[in-house]
Amino acid sequence: MRIAYCVSRISNSGGRERVLANKANYLVKKGYEVYFILTETMRETPFFDFDPRIRFYSLECEFTAKGLKQQILHWKYKQIYIERLIKALDEIKPDISISVFDKFSRYLYKVSDGSKKVIERHFGKYKRPRYISRLENISWGKFITYLYRKADYDIVKHFDKFVVLTEEDKALWGDLPNIIAIPNSISFIPEEKSTNKEKRIIGVGRISEQKQIDVLIKIWAKIAKKYPEWKLVTYGNGDLASLKNLSAKLNIADQVTNNPATRNIEREMVSSSIFALTSKYEGFGLVLLEAMACGLPLVSFACKCGPRDIIAEGEDGFLIKEGDLDDFADKLSLLIENYELRHKMGVAASQNVLRFTEDIVMSKWIALFDELIKEN
Repeated sequence: MRIAYCVSRISNSGGRERVLANKANYLVKKGYEVYFILTETMRETPFFDFDPRIRFYSLECEFTAKGLKQQILHWKYKQIYIERLIKALDEIKPDISISVFDKFSRYLYKVSDGSKKVIERHFGKYKRPRYISRLENISWGKFITYLYRKADYDIVKHFDKFVVLTEEDKALWGDLPNIIAIPNSISFIPEEKSTNKEKRIIGVGRISEQKQIDVLIKIWAKIAKKYPEWKLVTYGNGDLASLKNLSAKLNIADQVTNNPATRNIEREMVSSSIFALTSKYEGFGLVLLEAMACGLPLVSFACKCGPRDIIAEGEDGFLIKEGDLDDFADKLSLLIENYELRHKMGVAASQNVLRFTEDIVMSKWIALFDELIKEN
């Protein structure tokens, strides 16, 4: 079976790229032919390893216009993309084509090449506008939220399957006939687990408004002086200098270390004792799985979407109301002061994460592929 993924680029160090690499590598090992059709030219070596049997096609759609001009020219750019995509699919002749819901690949459904069309969303329905998501709790608000995402609804209805990452997110999209939830899988199960004895809290994520690593530092500043032997370490690309300046301003520079993204996050997690996630929103929260696999208890904002599907409250971690920095700090203090609790929760995390193993999750994808092919 031939599978073609349509994506803008795969060189970044983000969660989506890691997930795509893991899925593609798994499928190739199972005998599938896997292709990537990239919107942009691949000028950099991918951050994550891709099996050499995977083939890459570039549509070379280097659209330079930005902002309002880009919006005005979007129709023209879309037509160029579709024309080049048609040629690539005609050459590859995939059985199943998959869009990752980015700016142009979402138009994959417009190509009538005979392949089954799947669109997978790596973010929740509510990405940045959390204030919009609150309307879901009001009867008339559901109509407003539908209008907000109407363009997306108009896209996904054309695909054979619409795949989201969590049951929480699936419920938010409503009763769509083609929607299905398939989570991400854990990318590794380390032989060595954390002892939970290292006086080290770890956070992972690029330096951005979404990941709020600066908020994690502010939370740590509330309690750091109570625990002078403990340190906060973070891993993620971006403006590291701004984080270092913030730590200095909060007088905790000696208890915070900010590092660029690392290819061996497993080692860093195993050398830590607590994992903290302060994101405004997630598509899933792959780093939560990775931390659990390493035996770390979790403290996370209960943002949309992911943490609620992953964390068993009070068993392997704590879910914190969004924006409640004091409660977040209190839960970190609780784990810091109670070794027995954090070790118990870390052990529970390493066991609970096994429901996200690669074989279990990928069996759901393979079942979906087989179902779609049988419909032909």
